[in-house]
Amino acid sequence: MHPHVFKSDTPHFSSTRTTNQRNRTSRVLRHWLRNAFRRWQRRKMIEALRRMDDRMLRDIGIDRNEIPRVVNGFTDCELSMRPVSSHLDVDAG
Repeated sequence: MHPHVFKSDTPHFSSTRTTNQRNRTSRVLRHWLRNAFRRWQRRKMIEALRRMDDRMLRDIGIDRNEIPRVVNGFTDCELSMRPVSSHLDVDAG
């Protein structure tokens, strides 16, 4: 047999490099998913605040035209909160 049949001109990748590539891909995917989830949370919060009447917004210190700016300043913890809707009745007793 000819010696070139067994010789490969392609570089061989070590398992470390393959693992590093998988880790990098995994980190990029997690970063993308986390950002997509944050954008979704922000859109939900903006819509929830826009559904509130002006009196409720004034009570919490937000003008209607400031909603997107205020929500963009929220932390992840604040974005996970649920605003109280004006149509919910809470039974005091």
